[in-house]
Amino acid sequence: MSHTLLIGFKNVGKSSVARELAKVLGCDFVDTDRVLEEHFAELSGEKLSCREIMRLEGEEKFRALEHEALRATLARPESVVVAVGGGAPLQKNNEELLRDHTIVHVTAPKGAVYERIMMNGWPAFFPRDVEPYVAFTRIWEERLPQYERLAQITVNNGETLSKAVDELIINMAKKV
Repeated sequence: MSHTLLIGFKNVGKSSVARELAKVLGCDFVDTDRVLEEHFAELSGEKLSCREIMRLEGEEKFRALEHEALRATLARPESVVVAVGGGAPLQKNNEELLRDHTIVHVTAPKGAVYERIMMNGWPAFFPRDVEPYVAFTRIWEERLPQYERLAQITVNNGETLSKAVDELIINMAKKV
């Protein structure tokens, strides 16, 4: 079964675009971050956000939970539109899972993304020994080429959600 996977940096709007695309396509929407949080709650009895899980359990455990959430989501028999956690596509063990699906890189203006991220405080994946914007820029520049390498389609979510979804649908139609 082939799914449509939206990848990209934290807070570019993957979930918003994916949710709207799923409505247009008439299929389910899944956010792997929510799947991860639900799975963690089942295992631990604690309902925590991804940020809290990363801080509490560390990156290695978080990435293992993220891999399991992605694997379970992609095993679904019906086509779904999936918002994939920002770091998941960058893990080697996840690349094989992604390979047989339509991969869309969602992007947005760098400054706006930074502001959205910092509204919730210091992210767990930012190193603590570097000024936040420097940390953000390093991670952005490290991840961007990897997202671009994996994606068959790139869509900018910088103006309006409806414009991004319309652009995505047009580009998906061209790929068929």
